[in-house]
Amino acid sequence: MRSRAGPTGVYVAAPTTAKRLILGLTMKLSKKNIILVITITAMGAFWVGCKSAAGIFGNLTSERESEKITPAEFELAETEGKILVLVNQPGWIKTPVDLRTGITKYVNEALKDKEKTDIPEERLIKYQDVLNARMELSEEQRNEPNLIAAKLNAKYIINVQILDFDLSTFAEKDFFNGMLKSDFSLLDANGVKLWPEKENRSATVEIEAEKGTVETATAKLTAATAHCATRYFYDCKTIRFRVPEENKDIENYDF
Repeated sequence: MRSRAGPTGVYVAAPTTAKRLILGLTMKLSKKNIILVITITAMGAFWVGCKSAAGIFGNLTSERESEKITPAEFELAETEGKILVLVNQPGWIKTPVDLRTGITKYVNEALKDKEKTDIPEERLIKYQDVLNARMELSEEQRNEPNLIAAKLNAKYIINVQILDFDLSTFAEKDFFNGMLKSDFSLLDANGVKLWPEKENRSATVEIEAEKGTVETATAKLTAATAHCATRYFYDCKTIRFRVPEENKDIENYDF
């Protein structure tokens, strides 16, 4: 091993070839470690950034979903004149509660709702007035929309046809299963259909294991039906377009 004089004149051992190799290898490993740490850190930051961006994008998407609108098919609020809600129920459909009263009431409430059509109450005709007008006509004329409209000076007729109805208790007397099926159209004072252009809109609403009374169970069905009849007359938020009663997947009970 060779030696050389140090700054003070003292001879010190010069590094051997082996030591040079070890020192060089150590420096190379240190550089690799530094590069590895930088790479891992960069990847981690990228992953966190992606997750944050995805979260923000997801929130924006959710906000857009809540703001989606199902456009009105007929702008009833843009019209003038009285509006008659005419509910027809075939004689063979027997009900414990008068469905015509409930549907008329809830349709009128929906029409005057400020977040929906916001139609002034003076344009809406109460069920009792509709009933009185019908009773003034002969029996064979009591379901004629144009004749009833003439009696009430109505310009528009929301025509609701009840197609089927069932309500029964099960297990215990205060639990109910029920179903109400109906279709809807809008007529002018002469009974000419204004909407929809082709087949009438229809809806089937159902309840399952609904706790309450005959009156409250029927009210839930008629209120849901009224929503289905009126949602086409205003720009309805898409998330509210369908009511839960339309989405029930109930079994076929023996009503």
